[in-house]
Amino acid sequence: MGGMGIVSSCKRAGLALLLPFFLNACSDGGDATSAEDKPLPSVVVEAVTAQDVAGQTDFVGRTEASQRVDVRARVSGTLLKRPFEEGHEVEAGAVLFEIDPAEFQANLLAAEAQVAKAQASFNENDRSLKRYEVLLEREAASEAQYDIAKSKADQSKADVSAAEADVERAKLDLGYATITSPIAGRTGISDVDVGNLIGPDSGVLVTVLDLDPIDVIFSVGERDYLNYVEAKKAGTAEDFTPQIRLANNKLYEFPGEVAVIDNKVDPATGTINIRLTFPNPDRILVPGQYVSVLLTRATPEKRVVIPQSAVQENQAGPFVLIVDGEGRIEARPIKTGDRIETGVVVLEGLREGETLVVQGIQKVRPGAEVNVSYLAPAERPEIIDQEASPETASGAPEPTPDPEPQADPRARTGSARRALSHAQRLFHRPPEVRVRHRDRDDHRRAAGDERASDRRVSGAHPAASAGVSKLSRRQRKRRRGVRGCGNRGRGQRRRGHDLHVIQERQ
Repeated sequence: MGGMGIVSSCKRAGLALLLPFFLNACSDGGDATSAEDKPLPSVVVEAVTAQDVAGQTDFVGRTEASQRVDVRARVSGTLLKRPFEEGHEVEAGAVLFEIDPAEFQANLLAAEAQVAKAQASFNENDRSLKRYEVLLEREAASEAQYDIAKSKADQSKADVSAAEADVERAKLDLGYATITSPIAGRTGISDVDVGNLIGPDSGVLVTVLDLDPIDVIFSVGERDYLNYVEAKKAGTAEDFTPQIRLANNKLYEFPGEVAVIDNKVDPATGTINIRLTFPNPDRILVPGQYVSVLLTRATPEKRVVIPQSAVQENQAGPFVLIVDGEGRIEARPIKTGDRIETGVVVLEGLREGETLVVQGIQKVRPGAEVNVSYLAPAERPEIIDQEASPETASGAPEPTPDPEPQADPRARTGSARRALSHAQRLFHRPPEVRVRHRDRDDHRRAAGDERASDRRVSGAHPAASAGVSKLSRRQRKRRRGVRGCGNRGRGQRRRGHDLHVIQERQ
């Protein structure tokens, strides 16, 4: 019995040492196969092309109204009407506010009465002066009396002029009670409502802006300004067309023109202001917007243009992904230039005909082999290999390389097959063992023992002892270890049960 116990202990120790080796071998074969069977990532590519691009120089600008009027009250009174609609267009002379005119009408009547009174006094003094002139000629009155009469007549005439001026002032105040727009434009939000007492101290009542045309103000450096003036004087200055790009990265449809160049340089910034004028029939532009001013040259140049979405950034700068002649991803640093709608000009790093990755960028990395599909299948570009010879790059056919020999899966998984064969021989139970356990379960069922097993005692697969030619394709792959131990949990439970059975037998 002692010898049997030692043998049993040695067998259990051997089984415990062989199980990890068997599991590792199965796992290695499964990983190699899964990596080999994994499909290649797919990307969408397009050919790099060149376009006629006009050079541009951009500046930061700000929009301003061509005309702006801050409407204020010139007289005090109660606001009776506000007939305009806020935020809408008004014509020149349109009524914006109406102040209660009763007080100003009364002032006008009083001024007119003063004119009549002054006129009556003047008439009386004028007649008295004429009488003194007759008496002076007859020497019936002294010159002093004549001078007094003449002075009173002159004073009365001056009183009439003063009274007439008061009438004009009263008429003006009455006219100021009705506030009109001096220009045609769009009204803003009013700060006063009907029924409030307004006057000169009320501030701005509403602002009217002329938005068509609209101005754009931007600044250029003193050096650029001097260079342009010298080139224009020498006749070598290039013509350019002012354009603007809006905040949504869309190019404004109407070109502009230079209206005014300022007559001084800002000493704080060293720049000079330039005003551009743009048509604004749809009132898309409003004052205060920040825009990009583009000075586009009249002579275009051939440049490489790629989609903006294909450009990525890292610490070294912008780069793109291309597909080389071997179908692998390559990261290419580039130098970008002006933006053209949804594209960007590439100054350095790309050339025409190369294959650019435009979709699926996040799924691949440099050096990875990929499957490519083209945005325009009818115009598949020629894949240019940077390391190819000049003859190859010019379109000469390349010699077809010999295919590399493929490794045999059986050779790669030989350790797994040997471990599987050893485990099958080790865990295969003889028929007498299976009969003995089946009889034990039948005896327990007859006695009502709950320990009786309701499942079939596991043993070797019926086809395990058959030849390889009689197995199915899937079974042959499993025996070779190509797919590995896919259901590792179930296999571990089965091997544990088999070990328990062998130990009971011993």
